[in-house]
Amino acid sequence: MSITGAETLPVAGGASGRTAETQALSARLNNIRGTIRVRRFFIGFLVLLPGWVMADSLTHNMDLVLQPASGALIVNDRIGFDQPRASFEFRLNAGFSVRTASGRLKRLDDDPLHPLYRLSWAGPAAAAELYYQGKPLFAPTRGHGGMPQGDVSAAGVYLDGSSAWYPFSGATIAGLDLRIGVPDGWQALSAGKRSEERGRIRWVSKQPQDELYLLAGRYTRHVRRHGDIDLSVWLLQDDPALAGRYLALMGQYIDHYSDLIGPYPYAKFAVVENRWPTGLGMPSFTLLGAQVLRLPFIPYTSLPHEILHNWWGNGVWVDYGRGNWSEGLTAYLADHWMKERQGKGAEYRLRALQRYSNYAANGHDMRLLDFVSRHDEASQSVGYSKSLMYFHMLRRALGDQAFDAGLRRLWQQHRFQRIGFEQAVRTLIGERADIARRFIPWLSRKGAPALRLDQVRLQREAAAYRLDFSLAQDADPPFDIDIPVEVRFADGTSKRVVQRLNGRSARFRLDLPRRPAQLLIDSAYDVLRYLDASEQPPALNRLFGGQTWLVIPHYASAQERAAWRELAQAWQRRYPGLRVVTDEQRYGLLKGGNRIVLGWDNRLFDDRLRAAMSGDGRRLTRDGLQIGKTGYPGSGHAVVLVSSDAQGVSTAFIGAQGVQAIEVLARKLPHYGSYGVLVFDRPDMRNRYKAVPENPHSRLRREL
Repeated sequence: MSITGAETLPVAGGASGRTAETQALSARLNNIRGTIRVRRFFIGFLVLLPGWVMADSLTHNMDLVLQPASGALIVNDRIGFDQPRASFEFRLNAGFSVRTASGRLKRLDDDPLHPLYRLSWAGPAAAAELYYQGKPLFAPTRGHGGMPQGDVSAAGVYLDGSSAWYPFSGATIAGLDLRIGVPDGWQALSAGKRSEERGRIRWVSKQPQDELYLLAGRYTRHVRRHGDIDLSVWLLQDDPALAGRYLALMGQYIDHYSDLIGPYPYAKFAVVENRWPTGLGMPSFTLLGAQVLRLPFIPYTSLPHEILHNWWGNGVWVDYGRGNWSEGLTAYLADHWMKERQGKGAEYRLRALQRYSNYAANGHDMRLLDFVSRHDEASQSVGYSKSLMYFHMLRRALGDQAFDAGLRRLWQQHRFQRIGFEQAVRTLIGERADIARRFIPWLSRKGAPALRLDQVRLQREAAAYRLDFSLAQDADPPFDIDIPVEVRFADGTSKRVVQRLNGRSARFRLDLPRRPAQLLIDSAYDVLRYLDASEQPPALNRLFGGQTWLVIPHYASAQERAAWRELAQAWQRRYPGLRVVTDEQRYGLLKGGNRIVLGWDNRLFDDRLRAAMSGDGRRLTRDGLQIGKTGYPGSGHAVVLVSSDAQGVSTAFIGAQGVQAIEVLARKLPHYGSYGVLVFDRPDMRNRYKAVPENPHSRLRREL
């Protein structure tokens, strides 16, 4: 899933009489047509071309009849303008025949999917009325999860603005009154508040929107009222218990974010089951694939994330030409918040810095102002991990109270407006010019600092101790950073201070009342930075993100060898730094290079590798893995272990028997990148054990 940037197709001019507004409209719809709009798990709002000027707002008052058996729609759309106009230009799906009740309708181009029309009148008109019907046409390309651009069929209906199923003008949609006729047993969903009138389903919305959605199918609706908000779960395969789990949590999340930011902006929030294995986020609802919907962790991870997007992204809109701030802020206030309230904030930030350090380094980093949406691991690590760490540092600099006030200010000042990254940050900061001077420059710079601890010296002075040390960063020019420093004592207590580093290096002194045992720099991972290789826990994403050898067992069975090669090819498409060799070619491996050793039959699976993978209560043998008192024999389990040496070189071993187990690991392991010890049961390949080993070699820690 990706946004590859603004795409502008050639637009004819001159003799056609097109206005600048017409050309901008064409460019915008072309951009939507060629764009997949993505969030962490979910698709977000439409992307505008840089320099696009939003047209005036309008309203849609629509009567629509769905004929899914034939793939057709019949629509009467009464469009109200915010001010009278002499003409109205729009694009409409080429599968429709269209006429008007008044005025002159002219087709302006021959676009095969979304032709451009102009409706004009002799004098200014306050409204237009269009009648159109037919079978909408869709581009043949498929998106994430194989989902088509749109669908109107007996299996169900999915339509959004990219298919121009309604007159698409580029204007803000200030209001919607949509009445839908559906077949018996069908439900239909759109924006706003739902009701039923004379056998039709009605949706009324008074909130501004960028585009209109229409979903329909044989859904079972589970509804719960939460104050003035309708909470609902729409299932194609009914499961009251599943619906109950979601309904029990939605209101809690909405209340939390309403208290933090401001009142929830919509009349409903719905979780809707999708026919395709995707996750999509729209204003006031989220569309989840059947399997995704039923994953046990989704109500506690993705659900708060998608609810929060109704403030950031769907409430305050993103000016993508000036940087997508929404994903990082949403990930910070949802995904990070869920871990922080469990006391696992530092663990979450470590994983964020791991992803950023491993995937964005080596020339793949970008400025925060350049992030639009994720299209690979590197862009995701910037738009989510780097961005959320930036907001974490900003929160620490401002303090919780001022940061929360900034969130409320961002909502109050910019709801249903389009803003870029810098404007969002300046609004959060408010009047603190000192904070703005330090943090705004981060937005326009690639990269981040890597920290170094040097010249540590401990001296006894009378009844106290003096600790001197140097901190350095490799960035040029230097970043202005607050670095948490922790001193631990033998009795388990600690002293924490924050030191400002705004040059290439600086010398610091701490006066301590008793002898310290350890000095640790940024031990809770509060600083946006590249992790030093020595401090990263041994984990799969260290190997996925850089240059790594994948070593295939030459003497495995032909079927298993083929399965390992298919795994390698699939991972190479996702992780271009992986290179494939066989264990017969092992002598050609670069010394000091990262490697992933595949299979129990691999010749590199020798005594030295097994010893490196053992320790901390784990023992890897030829026959399986022992963790504490529990044994996991290789005949009944697949195991994954990662180790790193003092130079930061990592080695992984993946042991699995049988083609099916290898095929499942090929799909699963990229989702377990933060872990260094994994056990899966055969034959169902359910995860049995997962852990993140500690790295004892950190160069940002000193034993005193």
